[in-house]
Amino acid sequence: MTDPKPDESDPEWEEWFIEKMGQPGPDEEAFFERLRRLGLGVGLDEDGNLVYDKDLPEAKNRLVE
Repeated sequence: MTDPKPDESDPEWEEWFIEKMGQPGPDEEAFFERLRRLGLGVGLDEDGNLVYDKDLPEAKNRLVE
């Protein structure tokens, strides 16, 4: 079930919008999961370089287990 969208004139609309944009949807989650499975970039580091899942500390911990 989805939350009903408040009217944009409602003072709570901005809070509702920020909350919704902060949560990935199922299509976004599937897209990034596919990138990770294919070994493609998963984000940018602080210098703007492409970061891969294998380079992340939590990914290295998964390999050791």
